Amino acid sequence: MNIYIEKDPAQNCWWVHMDLWAASFHSREGAVSFVERLNARINAPHSLTLEVQRFLSTQKLSKSPPFVQDKSPQSIEQLSQA
Repeated sequence: MNIYIEKDPAQNCWWVHMDLWAASFHSREGAVSFVERLNARINAPHSLTLEVQRFLSTQKLSKSPPFVQDKSPQSIEQLSQA
């Protein structure tokens, strides 16, 4: 995700851009605080790997067809880059 802060003198505010989404802030300090918190959450350990392993283990035990990554709407690799 591309994250950056931009000043908008015309509207007298600061914008935090996150890819195609943006949020406005009244002060630079508020924008910086938001970016720091966002980065901390993005970089925090996530349980996605455990959830995928649990899902795959239940698929092996059931009689349903095996999980095929190519047919999923988002691959595990795409989700880990979010």
